[in-house]
Amino acid sequence: MTGITKNIFYLILVQAVIYLAPLITLPYLTRTLNVSNYAALGFTQSIIQYFILITDYGFGITATRLIAINNSDNKNISSVVANTIAIKLLLAGASAIFLLVLITCFYDIRENTALIFACFLGVIGNALFPTWLFQGLEKMRVLALITGASRIIPLPLFFIFVKNTDDVVIAAILQNIPGVIAAIFSFYYIYSKNIFIETKVSLSSIKTLLKEGWPVFLSNISTSFYTTINIVLLKIFAGTDQVAYFAATDKIRIAAQGFIQPIASALFPRIAALSQDPRKAEESKALIKSGAILLVGLEFFCGFVMYFFAETIAERYLGKAFLPAAFYLKSLAFLPVIIAIATILSQWRFLALGESKILSKIYLIAGPLHALYATFLTYQYQSNGLIASLYITEISITVAMVAVARKKNISLL
Repeated sequence: MTGITKNIFYLILVQAVIYLAPLITLPYLTRTLNVSNYAALGFTQSIIQYFILITDYGFGITATRLIAINNSDNKNISSVVANTIAIKLLLAGASAIFLLVLITCFYDIRENTALIFACFLGVIGNALFPTWLFQGLEKMRVLALITGASRIIPLPLFFIFVKNTDDVVIAAILQNIPGVIAAIFSFYYIYSKNIFIETKVSLSSIKTLLKEGWPVFLSNISTSFYTTINIVLLKIFAGTDQVAYFAATDKIRIAAQGFIQPIASALFPRIAALSQDPRKAEESKALIKSGAILLVGLEFFCGFVMYFFAETIAERYLGKAFLPAAFYLKSLAFLPVIIAIATILSQWRFLALGESKILSKIYLIAGPLHALYATFLTYQYQSNGLIASLYITEISITVAMVAVARKKNISLL
């Protein structure tokens, strides 16, 4: 296999482990925790996801790009690593303080305090696990091994320690501990291979990294308005049961679109590097075209399976109590196709060319707008309204990217 094919293979393997591990425990948890407690776990996880977004700060893109461009300079790599992790830890600390304020002020969060603290392990893991370093260095095999080990180690513990509905906090801990385990493995590898040399964290470097990541951070936060907010809207307007059904099927949908990010991430460093050299424009276009055909084709196939086998998946996989979840499986089946197209445009065109500010403007408009009409539509039509708002948002974002690309003479493929 060529180097880039190997990278795609290993990143697909990473995503497979990330999404298959929860799918192994999902049917066990939906039967053991019952609908009510599984809904509480899903709601809490959606709250924590906002803090994960804050600590990530877009470094998954910007730090990867900086390391990819300077991948032969240990001094620069070490500076990026030290300052990025320092920022992420500061953001994690600020998140913890803000979370305590939320617990004090809101009853729905306060009644799930134990779950909140258990799920916060995911924030700590996100702050410490430098996936962006391995992607920037194109060490996908190492990333795959570390991620795989961190996800597999907790798996048997679910079946040992989660025995009844009262064990929902234990389930939350086990769901969120992989990032911490992966961070421990990562630091051992980094120091054993002398990838990192001692360097100081500097205020000027922190400012530069924050400035670099700001547009992507705004995009991610805006994106969260039409991702993590959905469970909150369902809880308010459609009831606890719908939260459980949506949370369970969303894991399946995310697994179905799990091919998108590994392929996008594997190709991104190479496309970003090729985009810096006008002489390699044709090579870049050919790479983007091949990747696009692969991505969209895979998501069409996954959508087909989800749509036509929705009832079977819901009843036999999730359990009879979750049979109503088939509605979400069918309704969301082809959303990943649109997301795949948007990912191609955003990462391989705008971000690879350094046009992150344009991209952030699109998401800054789309995110809050989604929150507005999704709230109205979910209030009026419950689940149907939420599903409609998701498609409206994703299609609008994709159309806006195409329009902006044409206006700025950016080739789409």
